[in-house]
This record gives sequence, C-alpha cells and structure tokens, in this order.
Amino acid sequence: MSELDSVAVLCGGRGRRMGSDKGLLLMDDRPFIEIITAKLLGHFSEVLVVLRDTDQAGAYRGIIDDRVRILTDELPGAGPLGGIYTALGNIYGDAALFLPCDAPLVTDEFLVNMKECFRRLGDSCDAIVPWGDDGPEPLHAVYSARVRGTVEALLSKNKRRVGTLIESINSCRIAAIRLDPTLQSFRNFNRPEDLRI
Repeated sequence: MSELDSVAVLCGGRGRRMGSDKGLLLMDDRPFIEIITAKLLGHFSEVLVVLRDTDQAGAYRGIIDDRVRILTDELPGAGPLGGIYTALGNIYGDAALFLPCDAPLVTDEFLVNMKECFRRLGDSCDAIVPWGDDGPEPLHAVYSARVRGTVEALLSKNKRRVGTLIESINSCRIAAIRLDPTLQSFRNFNRPEDLRI
C-alpha cells in the first residue's frame, strides 16, 4: 500500500492576466502561497514550491515556512509541464500531488481524499486526475515519478499541454465532486475580478 507524502505547488507563471505574481496575491492579508503551503504542511511530510527562476525564489523565501523546499525550473519557459518535470526529479517519494499557486481555497477534505485515492490506486495509475463537468483538473492531480521520462519526451517535441501528458499515460479519473463536494479546492484566481469573493 502506497503513501502519498509529497506535494508540489506550481508558481512559475507570470500571472499576465492577473497583472502580478499570483502566489503573492493577498487573501485576508496573507499571500496565497503562504495560505496554501501552511495547509499542506499539515498533511504532507514533503512540500515543494516550483518557481521560474532565482529572482522569483528570492521574493518567496521570506514568505513561506522554512520546511518548504524551493525549486526553480530546470527547463525554463516550459510552463506547468516544466514545473511537473522539475518536481518529479526532486521528490523523495514515488509520486506527488500537484497544485497551482492560485488555488488558496484548497480544502483539508480534498487533500485527505487525494491521499486516500493514492493509497488505493497509486500502484496501478500513473496519474490520479480529478474530473469535473468541464473536464480534467490536471494541475490538481497526482503524478508518479515514473512519468518524468514521458514529460521530457513531450517537452522535447514542444508539447507543453498538461492535458497531453494525461492522455499519454495511464491516468485514473476521479469525480472532482467526490474529492471536494464544495469544489472550492478547484477555484482558480486568474483575473483581478476573481478576487471579489
């Protein structure tokens, strides 16, 4: 029976639609990245944050808990798939849950349920992907370290969609509403108007 002990938060985007670095946006006077990582530290022994470069890492270092490991993209400019590639090459365990830095409302229930899904399915699935009415939630998913080679192959062909990865491996679909009946865990903040909650 497998345990899911690693989680990686992807923060390398430039937040063009938002107009600023989304991980540093404030909710209740706390940066998104602090809110998310504080919650994750209660559930995972290894918490990683993947950033685009050392400049961004410098901005994050004073904000997040010292127990969080900061990584920078090994393949700059490769988008979220590049962040997945970087994290999978640095985790201690066999797999990691991935989350975007613009989902500060992730719930404890979602995290517990994803860990339970991995316990049941981790040995037989390359990825465990929440699936909602609008399709997959590929940045709220668990990926096995064994798919890193597939990620590298896709990026070498300039295929950067995380959805392409899901289609290329043995992905197990789980209804998003079963993982978080509120669906708040999947709520992203992409534009300034999204912050009016």
